[in-house]
Amino acid sequence: MRWNALFFTITIAGLTIAGAARAEVPFFNAVCPGNVEVHADDGGPIYVNGRETKLRRFNNNYYEAKLESLTISVTVRPDGTPDISYTKKGGVNGVCNVRPNGAASAPRVNSRMAGPPPRAGGADIDLGTMPAFCRGAAAEQFDRRPSEITTSMAFRSGNRIVVQGNYAERKKTTFFNCWFDRDGNFMSVN
Repeated sequence: MRWNALFFTITIAGLTIAGAARAEVPFFNAVCPGNVEVHADDGGPIYVNGRETKLRRFNNNYYEAKLESLTISVTVRPDGTPDISYTKKGGVNGVCNVRPNGAASAPRVNSRMAGPPPRAGGADIDLGTMPAFCRGAAAEQFDRRPSEITTSMAFRSGNRIVVQGNYAERKKTTFFNCWFDRDGNFMSVN
């Protein structure tokens, strides 16, 4: 009888710890190119232009929400903030702009729908957004889904800013750099 009580206590404690470690979709509001508004409540669901999506959890920090031919990819950073990207039928993809505290803002991202990337004198992309922006630009250039690409934090290299990234292809890993000028304007992926 003692053994059963001990086993039950250990099992309950393990389930409690496992439940506490499980991350969920964080609250966010985002704008994607093409006037796509994305909203998520804490723990989900995710809405696109007011319509509830079909949500799929891949692991504690990656989710996909689908609505018709649109897929919204949500990557939750270790600090709990989300990176949002999208993919549409025909290979259209890009990075969405997460609104700080739900405030209105226009997207500052690159995609086939949004036109060419910003150039000198154009949009200034902040350091915190550069990894997500790079992921979207690299996804387009290398014909990958944004969720297949990993990017590092932005850092200064001389008078430019660089974000390093990679993606797996068959049995090898391909590495690349996204370059921004010192003002935060996107320059290239190579």
